[in-house]
Amino acid sequence: MITNRDEVLENAFKVFVKMNYEKASFTEIAKACGLARTGIVHYFPHKQDLFVAVVDKFIFQTHHPKNKFNKTECTLAEFIEQYIQGIIVTMKRLCELMDDGNNPYGCSPNFYYYHFFAQVRMYYPNIKEKTVHFFAQDYELWMNIIQKAKDNGEIRPDTDVKRAATMFRQMYFGLSYEQSYLNGLDVEELASNFRYIYSLLKA
Repeated sequence: MITNRDEVLENAFKVFVKMNYEKASFTEIAKACGLARTGIVHYFPHKQDLFVAVVDKFIFQTHHPKNKFNKTECTLAEFIEQYIQGIIVTMKRLCELMDDGNNPYGCSPNFYYYHFFAQVRMYYPNIKEKTVHFFAQDYELWMNIIQKAKDNGEIRPDTDVKRAATMFRQMYFGLSYEQSYLNGLDVEELASNFRYIYSLLKA
C-alpha cells in the first residue's frame, strides 16, 4: 500500500492531468494511489491542498531554472544545447508519469500537460501573480545569457536583448503548444529552430 507523500503526489498528478479538477474526486485519487480516502486526507485535508501541492511539484519546482540547468556561466551556443537537454530530461520524466496506457482520445502526454496548465490558471489560489514570476524567471535567464554573449562579442552588438530572449522563449512555448495537439514536442525541430535564431544573432 502506498503511504509515501511523493507517491501520493505522483498518482494525484496522473489523475489531475486527465480529469478536470471538479471531476477528480478524493475517491478517484485515492483509488489511483492504492489508498482509502482517509489515507489521502492524512496528507491533504482538502482537495485544493492536494492540487496546490501537485502544481508546486510538477510545474513550479519542475520548471524552475535551477532544477533544469546546471551551468549558466557559458556561451549562448552552449546554453542553447544545455536548454535543449533540460527539456529532453524534463519531458521524459513527465511523459513517463502521464503515459499510463489509458488514452482513449489519442492525445499526446504534452496535450494533457497543457490541459493541466489550464486547470492551474483556474483553481490555484493567487495564480496570476505567481504566473508572472514563473514566466519572468525564464525570460530573465535568457536575457542574462544573451547580454553576456553580447558583451563578450559572441553575438552582434546591435542585438536587442529583450527581443532576442522573447524569440527563444516564444519559439519554445509556441512550438510546444502547437505540437501538443499532434504527437507532442519535436525536440529536434525545436533545437534546429533555436540554432537558426542563434545564427541570425551571431557576430
